[in-house]
Amino acid sequence: MFERFTAEAKAALVEAQDVAIDLGSTYITPAHLFYGCAQGRESTAGEPLRDNGITGESILKVVPRSERAREPEVDLDALRAIGIDYDRVKSAVDETFGEGALESSPDRRVRAASGRRPPFTNEAKRSLELSLRVALELHDRRIRPGHLLLALLRLDDQSISRVVEQQGASVAGLSATVLQRLDA
Repeated sequence: MFERFTAEAKAALVEAQDVAIDLGSTYITPAHLFYGCAQGRESTAGEPLRDNGITGESILKVVPRSERAREPEVDLDALRAIGIDYDRVKSAVDETFGEGALESSPDRRVRAASGRRPPFTNEAKRSLELSLRVALELHDRRIRPGHLLLALLRLDDQSISRVVEQQGASVAGLSATVLQRLDA
């Protein structure tokens, strides 16, 4: 099925995978896919989301961090021995980049080296299947990001609905806009 995805739709899937890894998740969820759509710069998904105030940042406020996110492996004694005050560095990083920035992102190289990518949850798989159905309903042979976004909006996922509503948009209105963009 992935051969039907356009380069832009594949990029949305890669964004979803990256954010899942960054958040320490062991699965790719519909909310991660929604994030991937929002990060796109094309007209069928990214632009309609941004036009409604929905950004990757607003989505991340709703997507939970995994409780399995790794703590940094820091040898405090070794750092002190060479004159580095870890607590001071951590405070400066938190102040500059936001609380928890130093610990928030697991090292992608470890995941890549193991060759394992997080699998899709059943709901995320369902959204990928729905995106194919949406594309076929619209007589498209390829799956574009807008098709994926419409599928996600049809899922009735609570995280996605919450983000849409928090931005003052509606699922129906957003779906109508995406359909117009796909038709253009």
